[in-house]
Amino acid sequence: MNTIRAAQLVSLMCALLLAATAWAGDLAPSELDGRATARMVAALVARQDQVTVAQDGTGNNAGVVQSGLDNEATIQQRGLRNDAGILQTGAGNRAAIEQQGVLNTARIEQYGRQGQARITQYGNGKTATIVQYQGR
Repeated sequence: MNTIRAAQLVSLMCALLLAATAWAGDLAPSELDGRATARMVAALVARQDQVTVAQDGTGNNAGVVQSGLDNEATIQQRGLRNDAGILQTGAGNRAAIEQQGVLNTARIEQYGRQGQARITQYGNGKTATIVQYQGR
């Protein structure tokens, strides 16, 4: 896959993730059943990528987009209205987000190979972002 096609694929996946999250966020509480109070959107566009999402609480959002080979993403959320997102392209990337509290926001983006990133948030109203670009 050439660089332009990879960039177009990533852009498309991000657009789909945002659209799905916006659609789910537009539902009124009366339109959600008890299992839908915490939502997760995940897209896997390659074999052997792994995603684990665990949520305990209300109104938590988790989104994962991975393109490539052998990428792993883990999101653990406990609390209320936390927001976490991971975007990975390439191969062998590892990303993890753990949130406990209320209104925390975390984002990890990794492009390339063998990137490793972890965000841990305890408390309320925390914000963290990691963006990594590894060479070829």
